[in-house]
Amino acid sequence: MKNHYVKTSNHAAFMAAVAKVESGAAREARAVLLAGDPGTGKSRCVDFFGADRNAIYIEGMPGMTLKYIKDLLAYELGVGGLHSFEQQKAISEAMAQRGHAIILDEAQHGLDRKAAVIEYLRRVAEPCGALLILVCHTSERHRFAEHKLAHIATRISALVEFKPATLEDTALYLKELCEVEIDNAVIAQAFTESRGRYRLLSSACRTLEVVAAHDRKTKLTAADIKGVVLCEDAMRSLRKGGK
Repeated sequence: MKNHYVKTSNHAAFMAAVAKVESGAAREARAVLLAGDPGTGKSRCVDFFGADRNAIYIEGMPGMTLKYIKDLLAYELGVGGLHSFEQQKAISEAMAQRGHAIILDEAQHGLDRKAAVIEYLRRVAEPCGALLILVCHTSERHRFAEHKLAHIATRISALVEFKPATLEDTALYLKELCEVEIDNAVIAQAFTESRGRYRLLSSACRTLEVVAAHDRKTKLTAADIKGVVLCEDAMRSLRKGGK
């Protein structure tokens, strides 16, 4: 399986939102909320975006504190080893010089204590007009709009909702990443079994490569994979009680 980033329709929607915020949002409202169900490619998208923009990536964790975030930011900006005022001064100066976008993945973990962590990141990003990308599950999206968090919600200028892959996305994904050539019928089967979840499409891609290697083929058709399950949706089994 090849290892590169595939620019799907979700990617296009995210980049359109970023362009809109960067070109039209006020300096104090340059936050983008990216939501989506597991397997829709959120983390892969912000990884690619972050690497391209040299952004600061923060993985949200349960119980993370403001001190943890400050120390992490200082480390990422190369100004570690300082404390209190000197640390904050160095962080602010480094951000002013570089203007890095800040990505907070699993951003729902930053909502504790009146969203102190997110409010801090917003205040760091705002003076230099840097983007603040907040990433969360769809089930957590509503929490960012709560009245008590208006100081955060009013700074979000774009909401992007990642969807499962379309049939067109599936074709693009498999044709770009799979080491074996496949026809439209195979693509359709992968789309149906995965229900458009990219993690399962990766599994389907590897299954196809195993089948091709076993049969010594460079191209697979529907006849070649008759009776083969390309990817297993464990979540569906769990919802059915394992039946």
